[in-house]
This record gives sequence, structure tokens and C-alpha cells, in this order.
Amino acid sequence: MDVMEVNENEVSKTEICGDFERYTLARFIFLMFASSIALLGTFGNLLLVYIFLNRKYPNTPPTLYPTVLAILDSLLCALYIMLFGIDAAIVYLHVESLFVLYHIYIVPAFVLSRITQFAIPYMLIFGTLERLVWILEDKNAILKRMYSVRGHHITMCITLFCCITLRLPTAFATVVHEFPNCTDFFRSKSTGAAHWVFESDIYYFFDFHLLSIAQTFIPFFVLVAFNLIIVRKLTKKRKRTDNRTSNEEEHNGALNVPTHLSQNSSGDVSPSFRLMTNPVRDAIYAMMIIVTTYLISNSLHLILTILERSKSSLLRDPMDANMASTFHTIFSDTVSFVYMFTSAIRVIIYCICDPTTRNDVKRMITRRQQENKKSLLVPAYV
Repeated sequence: MDVMEVNENEVSKTEICGDFERYTLARFIFLMFASSIALLGTFGNLLLVYIFLNRKYPNTPPTLYPTVLAILDSLLCALYIMLFGIDAAIVYLHVESLFVLYHIYIVPAFVLSRITQFAIPYMLIFGTLERLVWILEDKNAILKRMYSVRGHHITMCITLFCCITLRLPTAFATVVHEFPNCTDFFRSKSTGAAHWVFESDIYYFFDFHLLSIAQTFIPFFVLVAFNLIIVRKLTKKRKRTDNRTSNEEEHNGALNVPTHLSQNSSGDVSPSFRLMTNPVRDAIYAMMIIVTTYLISNSLHLILTILERSKSSLLRDPMDANMASTFHTIFSDTVSFVYMFTSAIRVIIYCICDPTTRNDVKRMITRRQQENKKSLLVPAYV
């Protein structure tokens, strides 16, 4: 009899209140710290957008894909604050007004985050493929058309359109559930899947199998393959350049010809590198580092996706099925943070790997400091 009463209480509790995640002091501090990084990442990526849009150098490579990627990265960082930072502040600080506001924007923000996460790997794929095209000696006619000025815009627009179209059903599959009889105000609303989602095998196949493969598995293997090819091509070119350089030095030494006279006017020593200027090589290396950081976050996301889709018992609290386990909370926070962090540090990667972008950033900071000094020196007349 006592067991039956306990089961009835558990069922009624399940029906009365929504899902809930614990927020300890350590988790709250971590998410606030992560949100601060996300805020810096938002401004850093917007700075990249401004730099790429205003770049007019004749010897620098096209920046359409890096520009779109920077826009998506800034969106991802801003959405991290809206989805995780605000949620932590609501639950830990018990801010009721934020709780109401959060559940007004949560569904569109969540859908936008899904579209952004879906689009980022494909911008990386096309950006990486573009850099592969730069170092290929025999270029395919289709690739030439894809990476013409017009081809850039068509490819980007089609890709973004497909990402939005494929992720738009999430807006109808995600709802805010109301629990008016719940005594805990912060569990009276909960975001989750709509009831029809659990009954639709078609949507389950579309969301779990099709989109998971398209967002996680395909980009992972494609990016790994492209980067291995790029590394191999660059290694071969570098070896070829070193061999030709050593041969020219031996030949010039025998003829007593100064080494600098054997170089062409651009300073390159190998015909295979004549068309690959320093900005192009820098852009290739920067994209390789960006893709590597993405693959790290994608690997963690892949593990979490498998655990969630398989409904692993590791993800649920053994005492309360409506509460996430400590492992799930820590691991999902880590995955979200790493995903956001790899987007937030894009500007740092560009500044380290790309001297052109680094100089642009320095120039903008210097100009801003000079403007601030001038504004302080201007006398104020009353």
C-alpha cells in the first residue's frame, strides 16, 4: 500500500511540475564566466565582420565565407548568453521577471541557434574547399564556377536557404509547456518537444537520423578529409620549394651569383608558390586552425548526441526522472561551452595566423584610441 502511494505521488509530481536542472554556486559562476567570454566573442566576431567587409587590399583572398562565418559566430555567442547565461541567472538568483521574459524568446532563440549550428560547419566546408582550390594546380571547371564572384554568392545563398529550411520544423516541434498547478514558480514553465513529436516516426527519422547525420557526421568526415588533403598538398609544395631553393643555391654558388638575384620580384623562389601570395597562405593556415578547433567541439557534441538519442540512463537523475543527472549537466555545459568558445576565439586565431587581419585589428584599435584622445582634448563650451 505504501509503495502504491509513493508511485502515485511520483506520477502526480511528474504531471504537476516541469523539467528542472540544478544550479550550484560553482555552475552559476562557470556559466557567468562563460557568458562573459561569449560577450567578448560577440564583439570580436563583429569586429571581424567589419574588417572583412571593408578590406580593399588587391593581394588578399576573397572574404565572403569568413565574413558569413564571423556573423554566424557572433550570433552563436550572443545566443549562448540568451540560452545559458540568462537561464543561470534566473534559476540561481530567482529573478521572476527574467523567467517570464526568457520563456517568451526561448523558442525563436533556440530555433535560431539550431540554424546557426547547422550553417557553421557548411560555411567551414566551403571555406576549406575554397582554400583547397587555391593550392590545386589542376582546377576543375565546376570548382572554378563555384568560386567565381557570382558562384560565391549563389553557393552561400543556397546553403543558408537549405539550413534555414531544414531547421525550420524545429519551431513547430518546440513549445513552452505550462504547469499552472506547480507550487515552484521556476518549474511552472518548461521548454520541450510538442506532444505530436513523440507520435511522429517521420519527424523522429528527420530530426534524429537525417539532421544529426547532416549536421554532425558529414561535416566531421568532410572537414577531416579536406584538411588532410590540404596538409599533404602544402607539405609537398614546401618540400618541392626547399629542394629547388637548395639546388638554386648550389648552382648560384658555383657561378658566384648572389642568392637574391635568383629570386623573382615578389620574393618567391618556387614557381608553384608564385601564385600563392603570403596572404593566401596565411588564410589557408588560419582556416585550418579554425576547422581543427571546430572538430574538437564537434567530437564532444557527437558523443553527447549519441547519449541523448539512445536515452542513456547516465543522463537522468536516479531519484527524479524529471531532473538531469550531474553527469549530464556537467557534460552538456562543457559541450556548449567548448562549442561557443571555439566561435569566440576566432578573432584571436586570425590575429595569430593572419598578419593582414592582425594589422587591421591593431589599426582599428589605434584609430579608436586616437579618436578618444581627441575627444578628451576638445574643450567643452557652456
